Amino acid sequence: MATTIIEARKNHLVTKSNMLIEANYKLGVVEQKIILCLASNIQPTDSDFKTYNLPIKEFNKLLGLKGSPKYSELRQITKEMMQKVFEVRINKKVIQVAWLSYVAYNESEGTIDIRFDPFLRPYLLELKKNFTSYKLENVVKLKSTYAIRIYELLKQYEKLRERTFLLVDLRKMLGAEDVYPAYGNFKQRVLVPAQKELKQKTDINFEIEEIKVGRRVEKLKFIIISGQKKSEIKQLEFFGGDLEEFQSPNTYLNTVKRHGVHLGLQIDDDTIKSWEKYGQTRVIDLMEQMLTRTDIDNPIGYITTVLKASKVEQEVTARSDTSSILLYLVSKLRKSKESKQSWLIRDLAIEELQATFNMNLDEASSKYEEIKKDLFEALGVNEPVKQFSEEELEQKKQRFEAFLQSRRS
Repeated sequence: MATTIIEARKNHLVTKSNMLIEANYKLGVVEQKIILCLASNIQPTDSDFKTYNLPIKEFNKLLGLKGSPKYSELRQITKEMMQKVFEVRINKKVIQVAWLSYVAYNESEGTIDIRFDPFLRPYLLELKKNFTSYKLENVVKLKSTYAIRIYELLKQYEKLRERTFLLVDLRKMLGAEDVYPAYGNFKQRVLVPAQKELKQKTDINFEIEEIKVGRRVEKLKFIIISGQKKSEIKQLEFFGGDLEEFQSPNTYLNTVKRHGVHLGLQIDDDTIKSWEKYGQTRVIDLMEQMLTRTDIDNPIGYITTVLKASKVEQEVTARSDTSSILLYLVSKLRKSKESKQSWLIRDLAIEELQATFNMNLDEASSKYEEIKKDLFEALGVNEPVKQFSEEELEQKKQRFEAFLQSRRS
């Protein structure tokens, strides 16, 4: 099998069959970039896969690793990739396939040999129809694995200008079936960051329309916006970011510090952590907005003030929305077969508050206590009588007997 020296050039094209783009798989950001870089070296005239040879130093640069070659770290990355599979559906078969079939570390030469699994041939080689192409530069700058996947899925439909997914199908394609189960969290942690990254760094952008059944989001319609001007795309490092950043346990802290540097600020850890209670996404959004402003003399004080004000506004909004929450729960629980079981109402109500109103367990429990009296009354169900312990019953009995004795005397 032929061997070729791999190149990571931003003007190279990545070309994939649409079936491969829509396959279900989950890869980390670094792993995706390795696959994309390999795919961008495939030539239109290639009839078979080559063994791609990459100098270790170039591989370090590709992944953002610093210092001398780290064989153990690189070997761990490729070892995990060899164990990961993707799924494609062909007629009535669901086929699981590994991405790579071969990796060799040539320690005496300081190079790595990598080869695609042969099963991928019809999805990456000699494609004549049903494929999508895009420049490598549009994806290697992205720092979210979800942003890369969403870019590919929307690039397929760029000419049609819109694409609609069942929410459950989109989760599968993104490898996000088990993360952020509440839609509100999925939107804020997956969709919104991807939207911002695509707008800043790629040649397409999107808006989302939520299609609901009742109050639940069932489908998402992406309105695809193409043809961004180069001046609108931030000039970022080609394979920006270190590998350590992708693996960091606290990317929030690092992101805020990085934005602080761009603002000319040195923000201490205590200040950053004090802001976290207002929501990590809110803090980062606010700092990104400030990158384009020059009219603020005390940026740290300004950020703190705005965060506190937004928290008060959210609390006022939440209180004013109690009536609509109550109406929703009454409607929902009346339809439930268990709605007349008073002992189940609490659990059912808290579950709905978490799933529909994006509350955590503590928030849902607190809201339930606030509205439970009105909820039971509207449902025509008596609140469950409190069950007393034997000790409490004995104390009540003694107090009652003492009361009777005082009446007799």
